[in-house]
Amino acid sequence: MAEDYSYLGSGIIVIREWNTADPFLEIGNVSAYTVAPQTNTLELADYQNPGGGTASRVDRVTGYNLNYTFHDFNPENFARATRGKASSIAAGTVPDELVLAVPGSYAPLSRLASEVTAVKPVTGATAYEAGKDYRFERGMLFIPAGSAIVAPSVAGTPNIKVTFKNAELGHVEAAVTSQKFYEMQFYGANEARGGKMVRLVAHKVTGGVIESMGLIGNEFGAGSVPGALLKDASKATGQDISAYFYWQQEK
Repeated sequence: MAEDYSYLGSGIIVIREWNTADPFLEIGNVSAYTVAPQTNTLELADYQNPGGGTASRVDRVTGYNLNYTFHDFNPENFARATRGKASSIAAGTVPDELVLAVPGSYAPLSRLASEVTAVKPVTGATAYEAGKDYRFERGMLFIPAGSAIVAPSVAGTPNIKVTFKNAELGHVEAAVTSQKFYEMQFYGANEARGGKMVRLVAHKVTGGVIESMGLIGNEFGAGSVPGALLKDASKATGQDISAYFYWQQEK
């Protein structure tokens, strides 16, 4: 009786920029990882019989799509999928930041604040009263109606200075880099075969762009990233060695 090679997989994906010696980083919790060959079908009709049919057919592989869906919304994953750059902002205090504040509206700050320690007029030293003249909400300020803070005489001109603290922050500047290529490796377990190990190594993957960023919803966030495998001629070191990817599994 032939051995059962049913497959039900789970595992991790590690990634690094292609053609570098960078360390591999784990993408995190990934719910989908698929390699999908794309084909162009060429058919020759059977012209010898009145009933028709196909005399010959060739399915030419035109490419390989590689798609994955991540659930760890960390700066590195976002930067990779938005053609951005990730960085860290150290925890600290920002003194006397100039801010535009208008009663009845929010006043965003340059960073997500963890605490506001002082709010003063731009030209004065007497601090406004927390809870009355302003409220600290959602990492920024809200200026209630009846606040002693008045709208600036020149629209758009900062009229308060804010001193606040911020926790360590992850930061991504999106759409500031060109497309990159990556090397991706999948290490998994086939649960249908008692956890036997499997591995897929993709040599060169286009850095796809996230299809959407669902920041509000009724389900856990998911970042779906479509990409494709490209030929890496340096990996094809022999006639039977692929320039695209290879698969390994425990027997």
